[in-house]
Amino acid sequence: MKSTNSKSIFPNSNQVFYDLFNSAVANVTEMARLLNEAVNAPTSYEQKFNFAHIDKLKFKSYEITHRVFSESGKMLISPFNRKDMCDLASAIDDVADRITMAARRINLYNVPVITQPMIDLSALILKTSTELEKAVNAMNNLSKSSEIFELCSNIKKLEAQADSVHNKAFADLLNNEKDPIELIKYTDVFAAMETATDSCEDTTLIIESILIKNG
Repeated sequence: MKSTNSKSIFPNSNQVFYDLFNSAVANVTEMARLLNEAVNAPTSYEQKFNFAHIDKLKFKSYEITHRVFSESGKMLISPFNRKDMCDLASAIDDVADRITMAARRINLYNVPVITQPMIDLSALILKTSTELEKAVNAMNNLSKSSEIFELCSNIKKLEAQADSVHNKAFADLLNNEKDPIELIKYTDVFAAMETATDSCEDTTLIIESILIKNG
């Protein structure tokens, strides 16, 4: 008599992909947390330590994305079509890229003062990344579409807040910063940070498309 507790020798291919997506988005949230810690760090040493860790996690993001591309070409069964899986993996990796870019701008430009808009934007990057992680985790069960759509909506609202912070900070810079070099530095940093929230919103568009196709 066959044991009911026996396990298949074949992996659950859907779970393989869900695990990869969950790992990718958890990695992004950790990068966002490190960025937030960096701009709030009391010392330059702690700030640079967090920036260095973000660079390491960016490489991890690339590895996970590569695995999704590789596995999607081999598996006969997948949670949704291959193009959508690759698009989702690439979009999550783009968020990691943007967070890394923001961290590198702050680090390389050695900005003299961490301003309140930078602190606010880093907090919003962390919030959008955390909501994105929840949305991707919920995709393990596509029947939770209403919950996932709501999380996507939350991300869009947070991105709008980041736009507002960015626009006000940029206007203040134009009005008050007299040093053209510092103006360029801060403008580039603000833009890089705001783009990180943009990339989270871009990912929600792919998630929503997947939900509609598989609803």
